[in-house]
Amino acid sequence: MTADGEPATSTADGPRGDNAARDRTPVDGLLVIISAPSGAGKDSVIERLVPALDDAAVYVTATSRDPRPGEIHGKHYFFYTPQKFRDEIEQGNFLEWSIVHGEFKGVRGDAVADTLRRHCIVIVKPDPQGMRKLKAVLPEALTIFIQPASLDQLRRQLVGRGTETPESLEIRLKNAEIEMVAAPEYDHVVINDYGKLDETVRKVAEIIRKEAEQPRTYWL
Repeated sequence: MTADGEPATSTADGPRGDNAARDRTPVDGLLVIISAPSGAGKDSVIERLVPALDDAAVYVTATSRDPRPGEIHGKHYFFYTPQKFRDEIEQGNFLEWSIVHGEFKGVRGDAVADTLRRHCIVIVKPDPQGMRKLKAVLPEALTIFIQPASLDQLRRQLVGRGTETPESLEIRLKNAEIEMVAAPEYDHVVINDYGKLDETVRKVAEIIRKEAEQPRTYWL
């Protein structure tokens, strides 16, 4: 946290908060960072993963994009206007933030700490850019990358979702190629093959259960 009691934050260039190390307090548990290219099934995996684990919760990420059909504020994301997001950044309320597909996304440091105090396992779902920033300030976090079997499969899944224009589809596929290059930076990589969601959830759950046997300490 900063000297005024707010969490240390990251900008697009790196962490903020010169007094963060002096003012942080230790929180025990297991923080799990799960990333995947858009359309690779990350949210579907996490939705089934949480009830399969003991005392797990998903940290709710903040975003400036509009909700998709069926998405609920405070459950799937905290939906902020771009100006609201900028205000929260200026107030020092983000541990990290990025601009993804032209929209703000971020992780509030105070909320991560509160969630870890209430649950043994907390899942955060940033993109690789956000993962790098979180690992810079929380090096003990466990990282898992969910990867599609191929870009052709990813294209089919994005088309099937029915939320993309031809232009946005191509942008997401190009970004997916970039994001998949980051897979070796993660502690574990799990392939989410089409039609094998339950198998993917089982593999991720096994990884987390093993890691949870030795809880880690985070300074937040």
